[in-house]
Amino acid sequence: MSMPKSIKAALAAMLLVTVSAPSQAQERKTCKNQYPCGDCAVHDNNGNDLAGFTRSYKKQFHANGDKVVSASNGDWGYVLMRTAVVPSVSSRWETKGELNYSLPIRSALAMVKAKENNVATWWARECNMDNGPVTQVKSASAGNEEVELPMKRYDNVFRDLDGKKMTLVEYLDTFNIRDFDYMCHKNHIVSKCGTIKPEDFKPVVDYFNNFLSKFSYTDDPVITRMSFITFFAGSGNAKYIGYFNVVNDKLSGYLEPLVIEYERDKDTIANHAFARLATRTVYIYGDDSFGMDKAMIRYAKANEYKLRRRTAKANTRFNDEQ
Repeated sequence: MSMPKSIKAALAAMLLVTVSAPSQAQERKTCKNQYPCGDCAVHDNNGNDLAGFTRSYKKQFHANGDKVVSASNGDWGYVLMRTAVVPSVSSRWETKGELNYSLPIRSALAMVKAKENNVATWWARECNMDNGPVTQVKSASAGNEEVELPMKRYDNVFRDLDGKKMTLVEYLDTFNIRDFDYMCHKNHIVSKCGTIKPEDFKPVVDYFNNFLSKFSYTDDPVITRMSFITFFAGSGNAKYIGYFNVVNDKLSGYLEPLVIEYERDKDTIANHAFARLATRTVYIYGDDSFGMDKAMIRYAKANEYKLRRRTAKANTRFNDEQ
């Protein structure tokens, strides 16, 4: 006997609810206090705020940022950042007395330098999730004057960097690479403060300008199938290794010191390098890999990577690779 249409419709509706409800719950990702406290992030967190950051690190920001801007003739941007843990609130609007210290939110504090101006900004992810919506809650004007650089919204700051060939981001403690992949619409490279020696900011700019010259453009389906490991030496004894993926049509990378004390360190470095990469076709770029070639080849063969070698002197464009 066939089932009545009304019962069929009811069962279909039940099935739809059963299937769709879990996915909707995952997409919403709600929490009790989803926003960072704006006043706390800017000027009211016992110095662990944007005001304290600009006061304590403005000298370092200008010293390193001026080197980058000068070496690139204004073609690069520079960001110095740190994170601060601030209490959360349940609303974007002012909610005095409703701060939640047991559910804090990591907030990114940043000073941004371009040839045209220097500004300070901050942002956070709702619900303290690495991939939550980016937000910046308005702070009360009283106290904002403690910030020693002009303040600007994070989205306007990153829009100002769109015209730069590359943005160097130095961080003091932690960072969320998703922030820069999402907000920085042009090439960027992230490095922990102290990695780049004072005398090496110009060599870093020169080296990666040459690296960028090997791309006709980065919004190319051919390029999205590639990742890159770069090696270069500074003007002194320092050696560096970089890792790049193509994210949202631009290069997104890390720069770290290359320290090899023992032969076994090479395998550890190779494991760490490939763990950073997003594709199975990997270019090893640079005139000297400082003895790392065998370890890279060994790892690639064991883990089914396609490895290709390119020197800095090669004229071939990555876009022309087959």
